Amino acid sequence: MTQRQYKGTDAQMLMASSQIAERGIEHVDILSARRPQWKSPFFLDLKSRISTAFDKNIGVDILSQIKEATATVTDTIATAHRGIMDLKVEIEVGFRKNPTRMDALLILLGYNKLPKKNTTQAGYVNMLQTLKSNLTPEVKTELVQAGANPTAIDSLLQQAVQLIEANDRQESLKVNRKTVNSVNVEELNDIYDEVISVCKLVSTYFADNKVLVDQFNFTNALKAQGYVPSVKKTNPTTPPTK
Repeated sequence: MTQRQYKGTDAQMLMASSQIAERGIEHVDILSARRPQWKSPFFLDLKSRISTAFDKNIGVDILSQIKEATATVTDTIATAHRGIMDLKVEIEVGFRKNPTRMDALLILLGYNKLPKKNTTQAGYVNMLQTLKSNLTPEVKTELVQAGANPTAIDSLLQQAVQLIEANDRQESLKVNRKTVNSVNVEELNDIYDEVISVCKLVSTYFADNKVLVDQFNFTNALKAQGYVPSVKKTNPTTPPTK
């Protein structure tokens, strides 16, 4: 049986590939000047192949629903991020004379679950689930008494609910797909191989153009579709025998 050469689900891979193809269409002039093979309609044809594969293997209706759910997730994260950071600073300032309580509140509300940079969709969902569960009326009163804005807290709680619901819907849609047979897996592998080759070449050709290279980072595109890399488990080192 043919093995998938890519990480994530079939839907995540195709959505990420579609995003890369769209960037190719957007930057076709500069890309094709470096590699004539990429002249139009190369990226248009690639986008069409991806859409056809999605239709055959996952379903065109599911595709539009996934796009809609992903857009909702992305927009909600962008809005919630500012509220998350504002509340964090309000806690740090409001409880600066009581660092023990400050640290306890930050942990209680899930800030320890949020990486300092490169936060994934899963990271935001995990943090906001914790905040939603633990930000009780009593905790809210304590925060407001320390100077936090009650309206902003309510908005953040609402955004937490919206993000959790949108994330659940997105994941449900990605799971709700047709079974892909061996022949179709080969087709999906071919698409992945084509797209990842584009990404590798762009990173080489335009190494001095970080903005452009970042737009062709397949791992980032995959994470934008909800993919979460698995954490490698390390076996504890056995102490040497004496």
